[in-house]
Amino acid sequence: MTRVAMPALDGATMLRRTQVYQDLAPMRDVLKAVKPLFDDDNVISVTSRPGAEQPLKDCAGWLPEGVKERDFRIINSEFRGTAIEELLGKLPFEYGRTRLMRMPKKSCLSIHWDASLRYHYALVTNPACYLVFMDGGTGHFRHVPADGYLYEMDARLTHTAINASREARFHLVICDAHGGSTGEGRPEALAALAPSR
Repeated sequence: MTRVAMPALDGATMLRRTQVYQDLAPMRDVLKAVKPLFDDDNVISVTSRPGAEQPLKDCAGWLPEGVKERDFRIINSEFRGTAIEELLGKLPFEYGRTRLMRMPKKSCLSIHWDASLRYHYALVTNPACYLVFMDGGTGHFRHVPADGYLYEMDARLTHTAINASREARFHLVICDAHGGSTGEGRPEALAALAPSR
């Protein structure tokens, strides 16, 4: 096994609050309207690829080989004219795949990395919900507050998410359209590490 020197981590490199703000109340109204559409995969696609057979479930998990974040450029009808579309219009970057993600109570994702930056907007959360960035054997816990701001996450770093509470957590997760596909976009020091896919 090849050992790769990991860059030193700090809060600024993992997660940072942007200047993008959207009032929380109308965002939660959209969530309330679409909540019945969640099923066992805990994801609703806000954006989809042209011609998708099931736009609200278009590529809810890992990106298939050859598919890019920028391919998800259609805002699904359930989100047109809403506060979520308004937020997407305010972004200082081109958005790609955008999803509403529900994290059930008392749950944890696998440890993994992604090929691009992710932007998190917390809709419903609590202090027991974290993004955890791995630095060797050490986890760095960061909480995304539901304060109306969009948070930039360097998802190219190895990470997981934990909901240690007794209620579901809901985030809007936006991918940068110019993020890479699998394997592209990783910091050079991390390039040799494989994703858990």
